[in-house]
Amino acid sequence: MLKSSDNTNLKFLKAFSELLETKSFEQITVRDLAKKAQLSRRAFYNHFNSKEDFLRESILVIFDDITKILNNDLLYEEVILKEMLSYMYTNKEIIKSFVCFFPNIDNIIKDYIKGMIIHSNIPDLEKQLETAYQIPYSFALDIYISIIESIILNWIDHDFTNEPEEIARYIISVVRI
Repeated sequence: MLKSSDNTNLKFLKAFSELLETKSFEQITVRDLAKKAQLSRRAFYNHFNSKEDFLRESILVIFDDITKILNNDLLYEEVILKEMLSYMYTNKEIIKSFVCFFPNIDNIIKDYIKGMIIHSNIPDLEKQLETAYQIPYSFALDIYISIIESIILNWIDHDFTNEPEEIARYIISVVRI
C-alpha cells in the first residue's frame, strides 16, 4: 500500500481513483470525494487547499514511495525493480487513474526516471550508455529512459496483466547496461 500517505489521504486517493471511473476530473467535487471516502469535507480541507492541490500532493506521495524503494539499491538491480513494480501493482487502481488522467504524465514520468538514473550509482553510466548504444551520451540516455518508460506505461495501459517479476525481466533484458 501507499507508504507516505496517512490513512485519510489514502481514503481520498482510493475515492478519487474510483470516481475517475465514472466522472472526469472537472466533474468530481470535493463533496463527491468526501462522500466516497466516507470522510467530511472538513477532513479534505484539513489536508488540501483544493482538488488541484490534492492531485499534486497525491502524485508526489506516489513518487516519494517509489523513490524510497529505489533508494535501497541505487544500482537498480532486478530485485529492487521487482519491489518497485510490486508496489505499483499493489496500488494499480490508483496508479492507473493517475496515468490515465494526470496532464503531461508522460513527461513527468520521463523526467522522474531521468532524475533517478542520473543520480543512481550505476558505475560509469555515461560510458556504459555510449558503449551500449554506440551514440553520444545524451541520445543514449534518452533511449535508455524511453525504453523503461515505454515498458512501464505499456504495462499500465494493459491493466497490469503481467506480473511485476516479468516486467522487471523485460526491463533488464532490453536496457543494455
